[in-house]
Amino acid sequence: MTNQKITYRTQWLVFSVLLLELLFWGVYLIILGLFTSGFTKGSVDQLLYKYPEVLRLLFLLIPIVGIFIFRVIRHNQFINKGKTSVLQSMLSPVSSFHSFIKYFFFRNAFVLLVLAMAQPIYGKKKVSGTSESLELVIALDISNSMNCRDISPTISRLDISKRALVQLVNNLHGEKIGITLFANSAFVQLPLTRDYSAAKLFIDEIETGMISSQGTNITDALEVSVDMFSTEPTTKGIILVTDGENHEKNPNEILEKIKSSNVQLSVLGIGTAKGGLIPKNPNRPELGYKTNAVGKTVVSKLDKAFIQKIAQQGGGKASFSSDEFPNLSGLLTQINHMKRTKIDTFEFDVKQERFQIPLALSLFFWMCYFLWSKNYSGMLQRRTKTA
Repeated sequence: MTNQKITYRTQWLVFSVLLLELLFWGVYLIILGLFTSGFTKGSVDQLLYKYPEVLRLLFLLIPIVGIFIFRVIRHNQFINKGKTSVLQSMLSPVSSFHSFIKYFFFRNAFVLLVLAMAQPIYGKKKVSGTSESLELVIALDISNSMNCRDISPTISRLDISKRALVQLVNNLHGEKIGITLFANSAFVQLPLTRDYSAAKLFIDEIETGMISSQGTNITDALEVSVDMFSTEPTTKGIILVTDGENHEKNPNEILEKIKSSNVQLSVLGIGTAKGGLIPKNPNRPELGYKTNAVGKTVVSKLDKAFIQKIAQQGGGKASFSSDEFPNLSGLLTQINHMKRTKIDTFEFDVKQERFQIPLALSLFFWMCYFLWSKNYSGMLQRRTKTA
């Protein structure tokens, strides 16, 4: 047995490693150039990477090459310092070719895995899609009864309603929103828009004094809300926020129209069954409370039965809140379950991801690396150890 069999051919391995890098990156640049210019005349497609920052991991190839060469040199230096005859009896023979093949498999598996992680993109594919939309109108009761502080001694029903509406707007995602205010009459405060910042500004400015004619005309509120919708074939929804006190005509007719028009209706009741007094001045409750024609103090109560009746007749659902910070999970669930109409079907081009190719090659080289290792390929190693 010669000394050559227990040492690596260092120059051959270094040359092979450098030649491998030169050939690999040369071929890679040629392929990159072909894809960038396009195989087809006039093609504008380019090979791009979805996550190009991941390619920085390729710099780890430098220490990988360095460690491989360093271990080869260190092994040979150890052999050269000792007595050859003794070491030959103690150490197993090594194969430069076998070591290079293992490096070749490991190195390619690593590089191709990094390229796959960067997710190369080339070409386009046709994708079918549909456009969906939802128009949502909030009808808010601003009658004097909404100044009642039966939920909290420091905050009125209206303020709690405004707090709930801001929370609602914060949970919208692309829906158009509009606002109707009503007491004895109704008017549009905010036309349908996707400008949620503007919507929250409008909500913040709402006061009961914005309508001088007091009362609670739910019929007028729903009629104005329905008229706000566009003629586009989108899903329509109304959220009615009130304490349930209705002083005008029964809203049966408009509720039937809402139900037959497939307008989604949700009613949010604000207040308590016990009720409370209505301050003459909402900003200064100490000035006294409203009285009826015979001088008796008026007590405003949440009318759950009427609210549930409205929701049922309109084909919708009712929810209630008697907390300073309303839990809108039920209402938000109703909005999410509102059927969004498909208003258009179209095709569009999207970039074609090609990570599958380098990923498959990387897995192939990883498999080759493990099968070529000492634990799985003793037969192959014995056949190549003298190379």
